[in-house]
Amino acid sequence: SKVTKRYIAILDGEVDCDNGTIELPFRVDIDNRPHQIYDPVHGKVGITHWKKILVKDGKTRIEFTPITGRTHQLRVHSASEHGLNIPIVGDPLYGTGTGPGMMKLHACYLSFAHPETGETLEFNSEPLF
Repeated sequence: SKVTKRYIAILDGEVDCDNGTIELPFRVDIDNRPHQIYDPVHGKVGITHWKKILVKDGKTRIEFTPITGRTHQLRVHSASEHGLNIPIVGDPLYGTGTGPGMMKLHACYLSFAHPETGETLEFNSEPLF
């Protein structure tokens, strides 16, 4: 069954392009768990579609639609120089966040087929930022 997820994030800088797709191989950094690192040889590919919503005060509001569901995928795709090269605001692992609850990443949409009825269920949640 197909699951669709969308996220809203605020990135700590200005994204130039309007939209795109990031396909980036990465894996856990064995010496620095749970940190994930770019690895074109041993990494597994994560795929994310993204769309710029707004640039304001030097930061970019963006919508992410992950196609794969890898650990830290959106955070790595944002921060990596092979992705958008701009971390999510408040990200303590890949950006400048210093405490819990600071990261501006919010799951705003989820849809999937009900396992018994097959009915498509949809959930929306607007971010507070």
